[in-house]
Amino acid sequence: MRRFVLFVPLLAACSGCPVWQSQDVPVPATLQEEPTTGTEYWRYVPEGYSPDRDWPMVVTLHGTIPYDTSKRQIDEWKKLAEDEQFIVVAPYLTSTQGLLPVIPERWFKHLERDEKVILAVIDEMCKNYRIDKKAIMLHGFSAGGYPLYYTGLRNPQRFNMLVARGCNCRMELLEQIKITEDAKKLPVFILVGKDDSILIQDQCWMAFRYLRERGCFETVRKEFKGGHLRRPDLAYAYWRESPPRRDK
Repeated sequence: MRRFVLFVPLLAACSGCPVWQSQDVPVPATLQEEPTTGTEYWRYVPEGYSPDRDWPMVVTLHGTIPYDTSKRQIDEWKKLAEDEQFIVVAPYLTSTQGLLPVIPERWFKHLERDEKVILAVIDEMCKNYRIDKKAIMLHGFSAGGYPLYYTGLRNPQRFNMLVARGCNCRMELLEQIKITEDAKKLPVFILVGKDDSILIQDQCWMAFRYLRERGCFETVRKEFKGGHLRRPDLAYAYWRESPPRRDK
């Protein structure tokens, strides 16, 4: 049975969006333009890439601009991608506003736009690289949770795991998504700091309860240190333990 898991870190950290200190890698991340949508995205391909085998890929979704950007996401993930030998991409998004009120009609248009961008970037990477289509993780940080849930749950066949790290969520967003049998089989991991903001904690718990009540998820809670921190290693650790989905 696939698992739906909520991780609650144990000790305090700071709230907000602290900057991850980028680490040196042997090849640079590159800024690309996805041709069908005209949207920019950052890409990191490890130095040892070879088309002789399938490569796992992380699609990471940034939070509220200017506190987080696609460039900051690629910077925090690229050293891990090099060390663990997977590809990572970070598209520019427009629905990731976690601080100010949103106009629902306009916001859903942004979510629809971001869904098209995310899927188009995946298609572009699969065209140009040997990507393991059964080992693609969709990851969101902070307000990146909005397109994470919207795109991931609406297209569960495209991913083998969703990881929400200190992510925003809204009930009106979840209510727009039909939870299909494929979505019920998709592992969803929600990581939230005990000392993160009350808003983030409440929205993480809301997403957890809503999805658990609507699917056949095996529910597990574990505790980890940290708060609203840039810790891609936490997300990667659970993705690494999840086998590729062979039901695609």
